[in-house]
Amino acid sequence: MTLLTVICYSDLMNLANPSNSRIDKLKDVGLTKGSIKAAVKVMLRAVLLGTFLYLILTEDPDLNLKLNILPYIIAVVWSYFDGVFAKRQWKISFLEAVFIHIAAVQFGRMLSFTFGNPLLGA
Repeated sequence: MTLLTVICYSDLMNLANPSNSRIDKLKDVGLTKGSIKAAVKVMLRAVLLGTFLYLILTEDPDLNLKLNILPYIIAVVWSYFDGVFAKRQWKISFLEAVFIHIAAVQFGRMLSFTFGNPLLGA
C-alpha cells in the first residue's frame, strides 16, 4: 500500500463514520460555539475601532500618537460595560481592551496601507 492509498482509505473511513464530523474535530481541540462567538465579537470591535482610528489620522505624527490612546479608552469602557470576557470587572476589561486595541491598530494600519490616508488624499 502506498501512502496515498492509506490517506484516501482513512478519509473514506472518516466519511463513513459520522461521529468524526468537523464540529466534533473542533470540539476536540477546545473550540465551542461560545468561544468562536466571543472571538468574532472581539474582532468585530477591533475592526470598528480600527476604522475609527484610520479616520482620525492627521499629518502630525505626534498628534497621531496622542490620538492613539482614544480607541484604547473606548475599548476599556466598552469592555467594562459590554465585554466578552470582562463584565463589570475593571482589571479584566483593561486586559481585554489591550487585545482589542492591538488588533484595531493593525486593522487601521492595513486600511492606511491599502487605501492611503483619507484626510491627506494620499
